[in-house]
Amino acid sequence: MKNRHSKSTKRFLLLGTIIGGLCACGAENTSREEVPTEEPDSIIVNRFDTRESLKTITPINATVTLDNTALESQALKIEFTTQTFLSGIYIKTETPWETSHLGNRAFMFDVKNTGQGPVMLVAAVGGSGNQYQRRAIGLDEGQTTTLYFELEGYQLNEDTGMSDTPSSLKIDALKMLQRGSNLKLDYSKVYGVKIYAEKQIRPTEIVVDNLRFESTPEPNKDYLKNMVDKFGQRADMDFELKISSETELKAAAEKELEQLANSQGWQERSKFGGWKSGPKREATGFFRTEKVNGVWSLVAPQGYLFFSSAIANARMSNTSTFTGVDYRDESVRYINPDDVTPEDSQQIVGDYRAAQQTHYVANQQRRSMFEWLPDYDHPLANHYGYRRKAHKGPMPHGEVFSFYQANLERRYGETSKGSYLDDWREVTLNRMSDWGFTSFGNWTDPMFYDNEQMPYFANGWIIGDFKTLSSGFDIWGKMPDVFDPEFVRRANITTEAIAKEINNSPWCIGIFIDNEMSWGGSGPAIRQYGIVFDALSRDAKDSPTKAVFMRLLKEKYDDIDRLNAQWQKNHASWGEFSSGVDYKEDESYSESLLADASWLLTVYASEYFSVVRDAIKKVMPNHMYMGNGFTTWGTAPEVRDVSKEYADVVSYNYYQEGIDQATFGFLDELDAPVIIGEYLIGSEDSGHPKSGKIFAPNQKRRAEMFRNYLNSAIDNPYIVGVHWFQYIDSPITGRAHDGENYNVGFVTTTDIPYPHMVREAKETHKNMYERRYKNME
Repeated sequence: MKNRHSKSTKRFLLLGTIIGGLCACGAENTSREEVPTEEPDSIIVNRFDTRESLKTITPINATVTLDNTALESQALKIEFTTQTFLSGIYIKTETPWETSHLGNRAFMFDVKNTGQGPVMLVAAVGGSGNQYQRRAIGLDEGQTTTLYFELEGYQLNEDTGMSDTPSSLKIDALKMLQRGSNLKLDYSKVYGVKIYAEKQIRPTEIVVDNLRFESTPEPNKDYLKNMVDKFGQRADMDFELKISSETELKAAAEKELEQLANSQGWQERSKFGGWKSGPKREATGFFRTEKVNGVWSLVAPQGYLFFSSAIANARMSNTSTFTGVDYRDESVRYINPDDVTPEDSQQIVGDYRAAQQTHYVANQQRRSMFEWLPDYDHPLANHYGYRRKAHKGPMPHGEVFSFYQANLERRYGETSKGSYLDDWREVTLNRMSDWGFTSFGNWTDPMFYDNEQMPYFANGWIIGDFKTLSSGFDIWGKMPDVFDPEFVRRANITTEAIAKEINNSPWCIGIFIDNEMSWGGSGPAIRQYGIVFDALSRDAKDSPTKAVFMRLLKEKYDDIDRLNAQWQKNHASWGEFSSGVDYKEDESYSESLLADASWLLTVYASEYFSVVRDAIKKVMPNHMYMGNGFTTWGTAPEVRDVSKEYADVVSYNYYQEGIDQATFGFLDELDAPVIIGEYLIGSEDSGHPKSGKIFAPNQKRRAEMFRNYLNSAIDNPYIVGVHWFQYIDSPITGRAHDGENYNVGFVTTTDIPYPHMVREAKETHKNMYERRYKNME
């Protein structure tokens, strides 16, 4: 696709059209209306032919120059900075580009990575409502290609139950993959384009040329059919670790078992994985935190300094995918209101043989994705399950199948019911030790809770029928009304269940409760204080949080006129205020109102964290509270600051290339131990249609990027651990909960470890403690 429409070719076509038109007019006396005309099949945004072309470019924290060496003609070099959140270029037009005549179309451009090392490149295109959809791709050092960002195409906005799909186009250009939410914009008019990198931790640069909107060829309408083989792998492409037979699968297992049996271990580490040759602190018999010589650290039960390098989500819960089949038997959809485990954290359990007799195809598209699924009387039919609800996707509920679990049975056999899971548990423990990890991360399967080989973190959710509030940015769900007594009751039920599972084990480092909650975020007031504004809009008779806010405001202002004066409002009485006031559509807010909103958000957050902490410490006094997995994009600063007063460790999930100062500069002020509960990097060369949240060009670079992220955390004096998400690749057709189909695993769907990842893990872990505590020996 690189030279499909080069500059010289486009000029030739344009000149030929003009000359052809003149010749036709000169040869025959034909009226203008009788001359057949065609709309062009592309619209040029910028070719960077002259210095004048730079006038349409707005740099975003980047250096831009014209370059004559990287591509076949003059192009634009973009040097990205490491000092800001975004770095790149922005091209905005006063008159929108009209693109509808192109039919199925894409934004396309030629690019070369001229920097040292890979770069994750992002493009954003502005459509209806002047909103910008993002897509991204990983480019290797020296890679030259053409990229396309599909704007209109076959099934482009159809919900397939996958975060992204394979390309339906047979072209040489590379597809840019979904980054963030799919906004489903109308691109008949395009208002601007951006090309940039996000939060770089090392200098990178690219050269781009021939930016254009272009018609795309006829799609392959069968692009999703039979895309998955009987092992859960991509059927229509080859890749390095692809398994072709059960014999090959068993041979791979036997080879790895032999290697693990000869593993030498890590002699410099203590029983619990701490730094045995480093300075010893007070031994308390359980994990704790301490700041040592200006560096925050975990301290293992025997008193050795400890850094938690871990793999999260070592469990079966997210390995199943919807088959497109559902059951008419309604009994399978019953949800027990006393459940303490959410649907997405539950494993495949239960006997569905009776319900399977009522099966029917509920989604033909998904059913057709599989080359093979077992008949209900097949020996591997025990790996069918049922999901009673999904967070998103075309199937609200339905039958699921775990190829990963089926492959474990193929690998290890079944000498007794479920024995392959016992084999998997032992192999997983030995892998973690051999690869140099010091613990399991969050979402560890409870089957590991009684192990005495690898420390771990326990986890739980507070779910139930308590009242809720909305931040207006409810990605995973609404927020609890933390002053509702039912929320407190459910928090205690959850922690009591966890306490029984861990049984006061010193191998349990701490407990995570909840994850990526909708706290709001920094920025516009309606975003930052959405929870407060939502509570204020409710009737205090029905909202416990509103009732608390009412009491506090009346104590502060006494008279409603005093509140009106400070907030610049005109409420007739406290009664009117109590019944609900809506500030969500306000264009501006007084300084006093914002100050009080900040105060009330602090009150709300303090109640949440105190309830959870008290519930944990009541039944697990020896174990640390690890917070609830903040996101940098969805956590108001007030909430972050409150959390450190209650949590033993503040936790963040951070999906970028590493710990950058632009994002985590606040740690100097926070001065608390922080753990990264989730990070990942993926690549398409594993057969996954979606790399992940951070994109690498191939497995080798993916492993290098893993090492860079891990080292950036090791080097940060506030971060006490970092957890790769996750142990197992997502199903190619999307995990049942939300369709994530990422290359995120240290092992494939056939349970084969990625050799580049294992190699980098071992190498980086060799000097992890010396690197982190180099001045403490």
